[in-house]
Amino acid sequence: MRVHYLRSTAADAVSGGSEKRNSRLEAAWKTLDPTVMTVDELLLFHERVGQMLCTKLQSLSSKVRLDQEKLQAHLSKLRSGLVTVNEAEPEPEAAAKPARRPYPKVYPKYRSLRNPSLTWAGRGKQPRWLLAEMKDGKTLNDFLIDKPTSKRRKAR
Repeated sequence: MRVHYLRSTAADAVSGGSEKRNSRLEAAWKTLDPTVMTVDELLLFHERVGQMLCTKLQSLSSKVRLDQEKLQAHLSKLRSGLVTVNEAEPEPEAAAKPARRPYPKVYPKYRSLRNPSLTWAGRGKQPRWLLAEMKDGKTLNDFLIDKPTSKRRKAR
């Protein structure tokens, strides 16, 4: 009964991690049976686990300390005005994203007969102004914008 409690609490403690870590923990618990260990073996095991925890916590705290020092240095640069927020280092995830390919500019193909400032490129849903003017009996070709011919075509 006690062994089952120890296993469940240990598994609950690391349930926030990955399944791989959980499977490693389960494998370790299967090879280790505290009910058959002597008191000296349990104390030795307890000391070794404590040492491992100390080393892991120290390595984590040193990583946190390094990150904190980097952030403090960057903050001091921002405060002194040497670096602006826009020039700040990009997030590692944002830097890993590939740049979007450039798309050509889409010019309008259709212009309103009533209000020449209203245009439509012919992509997507038809605008309301076009639908309203087409109800009067006009066709889509009536709204086409005349494209100027190029100099090369005129020369021929």
